[in-house]
Amino acid sequence: MTKYNQLTQAEHMYIYNKKSLAEIGMVLGLSRRILFYWKKEYKWDEKRFEVEHTKYRFSEELLDFARKMMQKISTDIDKNQKTPPPEIYSLINILKNIPLVKQYTDSLQEQTQKTKPTGCLSPDIVRQIEREILGME
Repeated sequence: MTKYNQLTQAEHMYIYNKKSLAEIGMVLGLSRRILFYWKKEYKWDEKRFEVEHTKYRFSEELLDFARKMMQKISTDIDKNQKTPPPEIYSLINILKNIPLVKQYTDSLQEQTQKTKPTGCLSPDIVRQIEREILGME
């Protein structure tokens, strides 16, 4: 496999499969040094962020569109107007995909919770330490 093929494969694994550099290195037999160089040189973090942001933006737009379609159909029903079948069909297809959108947004929230620093002391814990250990009031 050529270096260019390994570069494109490593980039794809990092951006779309969210693999760590260590995992990529093990799979492709590449050193950490070359992977860090490629990551910086080809701006993999920026590309990964853009891919995630685009997916998130699309899911938000899809949900917003579904809300608007439901509102229009509801208005048609209230006015005793016939809703065109293609609109109903489109809404049904969007609603079928809502669980996938929900699954995606949940996975994003789960990832952000994992990246939050743990071990941080809350203000209540700090006050308790000041009182009980340091003797401050």
